[in-house]
Amino acid sequence: MHTISQSTISILGGAGKAGRPLVQAALGAAYRVRLLLRHPDQSTIRDTNLTILPGDARDADALRDLLTGSSALLSTLGHPKGETVPITSGVTRGIIAAMTQAGISRYVVVSSLFDTGQEPLDGPTRAAADYMQQHFPAMMNDRRVEYQLLHDSDLDWTYVRVPHILPEAEAAGYVVAAHQLPGQHIAGVDLARFLIDQLTDRSYHRQALFVASRS
Repeated sequence: MHTISQSTISILGGAGKAGRPLVQAALGAAYRVRLLLRHPDQSTIRDTNLTILPGDARDADALRDLLTGSSALLSTLGHPKGETVPITSGVTRGIIAAMTQAGISRYVVVSSLFDTGQEPLDGPTRAAADYMQQHFPAMMNDRRVEYQLLHDSDLDWTYVRVPHILPEAEAAGYVVAAHQLPGQHIAGVDLARFLIDQLTDRSYHRQALFVASRS
């Protein structure tokens, strides 16, 4: 895996089950990492190349501070615990504005939305998409707005759709598919590896795709 020595990247969602392995993988790949956390005292990762900024992704000033000096933004941001109103589309509007202002184009985001309405899905993936829509309609609708905002933006985005994340599972390698879930789960370390790879791999420029761990 090739990286640009000491390049700086920004990360959102770095305290979650997908975010913690991502932060560790980025540091392991010799990136300088800027991490925005609502509760920075809860982070257990310490590294000379890690800068933790207190703040909320819904705050425009916090986003601008986070992106300072960065070449790309990676997000595994989920829905805040205890809140009922979806935040994804609002955060995405702020991200697009902040990245445009900062002159940063590369954005890689992990999503729970399986059906963007832009591609055919196989039977199992369609069933999973229908399940998510039935049980989490407000969040899925907001995710769909998120996708459309990115689709209509000038950002160099990659939209990463994943099955159940296993944060403690061992690495198995990842597999990518365009129109269906290629597996039932993904290890946190495999997802992190894929996300980091997208910093130097342009194969999935402005694409929504599915990623899972190899069986």
